[in-house]
Amino acid sequence: MLKKVFKYEWKSIFPLLMGVHVVGLVVAVICRIGIELLGGIKGELDLMACLLLFAAIIAIGCIVAYTHFYCGYRFYKNVFTQQGYLTNTLPITADQLIWGKGLTMVIWSFLDFLWAVIAVMILALSSKEAFGFLRELPRALTGLFRPATPMFARLIVLSVILTPLFMMLQIYVSSAIGNLFTGHKLLATIGAYIGIGFAQQVLGLIIIGFSSPYLVELSEKELSGGDMYVQYYAPAERFLNLTVLLSLIFCILYSIGFYFLCRYVLNRKLNLE
Repeated sequence: MLKKVFKYEWKSIFPLLMGVHVVGLVVAVICRIGIELLGGIKGELDLMACLLLFAAIIAIGCIVAYTHFYCGYRFYKNVFTQQGYLTNTLPITADQLIWGKGLTMVIWSFLDFLWAVIAVMILALSSKEAFGFLRELPRALTGLFRPATPMFARLIVLSVILTPLFMMLQIYVSSAIGNLFTGHKLLATIGAYIGIGFAQQVLGLIIIGFSSPYLVELSEKELSGGDMYVQYYAPAERFLNLTVLLSLIFCILYSIGFYFLCRYVLNRKLNLE
């Protein structure tokens, strides 16, 4: 049944999101042509060209955000509104419902990342530079798996891979919390999403506080003729590694909590309109 839920959700959202992303690439091409006609970013009309580039980047960000919130809204609409009467009569479990719909959101998040890279390449790189980037990309990716790769780089890659999952669970649990209210459920869902985001920012500051001794150690260093790595790079590396590692651990922990809370609401506290 999980496969059927995923297949249905994918077919439902694919035409709209694909159309939006194709239009986004067309806009990127048009903006690049406009930038070149204006003389390029470093040309005589560099201010107008930069404004056009800035507008194109904003459009790319809006499309990425639209994909995320559209997938989240579909979950809210299909499960917690009047459509939920039909959805919740189907022979599917809460786990199948969460993962069947959530996997489409996670996959589209990765597709969004690749699409955004392509769009930025169209805007900022020449064809020669773009081909050079693509040629070096496999070598850079394989380098992440070498023993000499810094731990910080490995943690960042792991965070990037898991971030779509964290984002999916955050918006789903926000919908579940909004469902607990008797009125203005969509507004409550938005408020829950903002509240969770604020709590995550506070947690981020606390994590930096735990890592701050290494930052203080780095700031107290004075320039001398000693080993530069021992004096500066090692404390900075420890600070970055600890910060990212703690952030990743807490993201995993509260995402597990989000999942079980959403599952509990679907099984025990469903309150349809």
